[in-house]
Amino acid sequence: MGRPKEEHYWNQVTKGNAGTWKCKRCGRQFSGGASRIKAHVDRIPGKGISACSASPHDNHPQPQETANPMEGAAEHEDHEMVDAISGGLTQHPVNVISESTDYLLEGFAVVAPSINDGFVSDEIKKLNELLPDLIHEEDAIKGELEWLQSEGKQRKKRVDDWLNKLQQLRNRVVDCLNLVMGAGHNFNENVAHYLRLQIPQLTEEVSKLKKEKPVVLSNEFVGEDFERNVEKMWEHVGDEEVFMIGIHGMGGVGKTCLATHMETQIIRKGTFNHVIWVTVSRDYTISKLQEDIAEAIGVKLGGNERIRVAHLSSALSEKGKWVLILDDVWKFIDLEKVGIPRCRINGSKLILTSRLKHVLRQMDCPTSNIITMCPLSESEGLELFLLRLGEDHKTPATLPPKILEIAWNIAWKCDSLPLAISVMARTMKGVDSIHQWRHALNKLEKGEMGREMEEEVFQVLKLSYDNLMDTRLQNSFLHCALYSDFWNDVERIMNLVDNGTINGRRSLEEIFDEDLTIFNELRDHSLLLPLGHMQNSVRNMACHILKESQRLIVRCGKELTGIPHLQEWTADLELVSLDENPLKEIPAGVSPKCPMLSTLILSNNCISSIPECFFTHMKSLAILDLSHNHSLTSLPDSLSDLTCLVSLLLDECYALAKVPPLGRLQKLSRLVISGTQVEVVLGLEMLTNLRWLDLSFNGKLRLESGRVLRGLTNLQYLNLFVATLSNVEIEDVQGLTTLEYFLGGFNDIKSYNNFVAGICNTGSAPKSYLLYFGSIHDPDYIFESYDRIGPSLDHHQIVHFFDCEESPLLLPKDLTKISIDDCNPRWKSLCDALSNITPSSLKNIQIATCIEMKTVLCSFGNCSVCSNLNHLQSLTLIYLDSLTVICKEDVGATDTTTQQPLKPNAVFSQLRHLEICKCHEIETLVTAGLLPQLQNLQTLIVDCCKSLREIFAASSSGADSDDAASTVITLPNLTTLELSDLPMLETVYKGIIISDSLPKLETEDCPKLESRFPFEVSSS
Repeated sequence: MGRPKEEHYWNQVTKGNAGTWKCKRCGRQFSGGASRIKAHVDRIPGKGISACSASPHDNHPQPQETANPMEGAAEHEDHEMVDAISGGLTQHPVNVISESTDYLLEGFAVVAPSINDGFVSDEIKKLNELLPDLIHEEDAIKGELEWLQSEGKQRKKRVDDWLNKLQQLRNRVVDCLNLVMGAGHNFNENVAHYLRLQIPQLTEEVSKLKKEKPVVLSNEFVGEDFERNVEKMWEHVGDEEVFMIGIHGMGGVGKTCLATHMETQIIRKGTFNHVIWVTVSRDYTISKLQEDIAEAIGVKLGGNERIRVAHLSSALSEKGKWVLILDDVWKFIDLEKVGIPRCRINGSKLILTSRLKHVLRQMDCPTSNIITMCPLSESEGLELFLLRLGEDHKTPATLPPKILEIAWNIAWKCDSLPLAISVMARTMKGVDSIHQWRHALNKLEKGEMGREMEEEVFQVLKLSYDNLMDTRLQNSFLHCALYSDFWNDVERIMNLVDNGTINGRRSLEEIFDEDLTIFNELRDHSLLLPLGHMQNSVRNMACHILKESQRLIVRCGKELTGIPHLQEWTADLELVSLDENPLKEIPAGVSPKCPMLSTLILSNNCISSIPECFFTHMKSLAILDLSHNHSLTSLPDSLSDLTCLVSLLLDECYALAKVPPLGRLQKLSRLVISGTQVEVVLGLEMLTNLRWLDLSFNGKLRLESGRVLRGLTNLQYLNLFVATLSNVEIEDVQGLTTLEYFLGGFNDIKSYNNFVAGICNTGSAPKSYLLYFGSIHDPDYIFESYDRIGPSLDHHQIVHFFDCEESPLLLPKDLTKISIDDCNPRWKSLCDALSNITPSSLKNIQIATCIEMKTVLCSFGNCSVCSNLNHLQSLTLIYLDSLTVICKEDVGATDTTTQQPLKPNAVFSQLRHLEICKCHEIETLVTAGLLPQLQNLQTLIVDCCKSLREIFAASSSGADSDDAASTVITLPNLTTLELSDLPMLETVYKGIIISDSLPKLETEDCPKLESRFPFEVSSS
């Protein structure tokens, strides 16, 4: 009905689909009525519609008489203007920009001189730079897409999504330029304000979009990791400072695929004069490699070794800027002996692919230039499987839901290894029978390989195993296949000792050093993943190798609900591993006749009971692992007859309450009964060959006499954490001269002192230990200390005192850390608690919940405790309700005998870390007497001390003085000061604190703290 009134505006549009309109001049589509059409044609901002971008001509309707398109819009808020413009973007089709960018830029050149606002002028110049930038990015991507199309390849959706974002940004830039054009010479403050909001935002979004620019790949290349690796490769190839680039990863992961892609693209782009590809392989020789390179660049070599090197080096130099790709490198290549110049010549590159990371390092390939390739994710594995299953590897296959689920499992069982997935997909092409699909999956689950998998996957992976020249490396690798995973180094290493792969007749430190070296080498050979995990394909390969030398059953993580059929338990069976399955029970009466069985691994299952007869015919059993069967309640008495057992592992069998007598197991060298309900271990004192004994986290276990330890003179590791050891005499522990690591506690002071005197203060003290005295109410409290004790860790000597009222307490001579918690209320200071001479090795003190402790130390020296604390590095104070001062001032104090001033001892001269929390009586943290000793203090943390008023005192009296603000102290090494929940804190320091660098100051909930920053950097 209102149409005739606005006829000249309706004539500018044609009707589109779904009630939209299309501008005849610029081609943009939008919805709405006459007012929106008018706003678009007349370029009126603030109406929720983008301005028309077409060039105005005389035969087109002109804007209304308003001299300023922003006039009348002043009442709109700034955010409404932003919303209006951005709202118009939703009307833009993705590919509708038809205006000439030259026209837009020329038009801007006319308008720009009229802008008086310097800031806006600069911003619009930035805007003017954005459009060519976006056009360049778009053209670059489109060029890549055109090449893909010419090769008959399909692009990834991610590229289209990015292009859509780019085109939307481009439209918004054009809108802003149109707004400038429409404003003409009446460029007022409203337009300027709007542009101030829009242009920085657009600049930021363009920058972000450029960072997110995808690599243009065809859909045959699957995985985000592959895309990231291509990006890294281009970064290195484009860096003039980079000469050598390494591509590392396990067999079949796609190293050659990545190198081939880079070869193709480098040739296509033409940025290098020559791209040379040579496959090296395991049996390479220098002369063979020279000939292959010479053939690739079209030269002939002759003469002796020196002439060949010089000729090849000269020939490469003459080729200008080149890329040499050496694929499948297995051992160190001396580039100089080959004739490959090490120096960067004209930006030339050397790309190496290898399974062996240490080889790349030996060739001086910088670690930052090594790209490690990993298997695909589960979803990416299925994507690749469907793509390889489809026609021409371009269109993913479409499968019925039930077969699709099987396909997902097949890809998962291949551990998303591209080579294995590709081979499996090829063998299943054209198969539509669900029976065949299920059969293929069943074979994979059992570790059985078809001919194709055997030849193309197994043999490829086995090359990595064959390259392990050391039998220890090979045996260690094969052992890893017996477990689905290793949760820590200790478990894995000691298992290798148990089975004889590693010599256990040495110190634990030597054993762990060797094993960790072995496993680093296995990772470098791409046989293990970074955390020690093993790919299913690699495990299947390892099991095939094991079967060549011994009879075994290995089914780790196969979702088994029952043990293998009795027929599989043959008389020649030597090894069985059923780790990590939901096995719930072993049927009553089952008694496999396996007289040669030496290793039985049933860990990580749900077994609740084991028949009495199960072990009857396993007389050769040496290793029995039943760990992590949380429902297992008891063990059969027949276990006592396994006299060949070397290792018995019962870790985290939470319900286990009874263990049969172990006295006859004289060959046991490792016994772990940890995290159980066991109250007594009969025959323990007879196991004289034990080297590793772990009885930790058995809250009900009572070792009523230290005599149990007398015969265990070969022990290297003893863990009694949470278990109770009492009635210890010095004679009980004096024979433990080989003990290297000890964790345990005592409830009676005599046993504690005897243990310290009998072991720790002799010449055969353990390298690392955690001792505690008293009842642990919460073992989590000392877990930090617990986790520090072990053969693969640095050495620590730690003592914790809990809830103890007795003294004196003997301290080990080599003690490095002491923790005191909830102890004798009569102790007014640490010196009261430790009346014996404090070891000078002590570096860390932690005191908590000693409610009557008023001071940490009695003085700066002269008592037996204070006089030896000059190596203290860390002091932590928590919940000391009565604490008023860290150390009693000795200012003015005199020796009662000589009447001379006491000489302060530098108790805190080495202190680096000071932390105080929930000590509500202290008002001044660091007194004037203490301050000079803190020259090495690095970190100071203060939390929730309700009465604290100042951190560093200006004077010993604490009184204010006129010159307090000019007083200077030095804390040269302070780097961090954290203050939180201190309601009365007024100042850090009233004067000036000089430090070598400005420390990081963090404050929270300190309402009275002055805003002045007291720190200054030393001029020196």
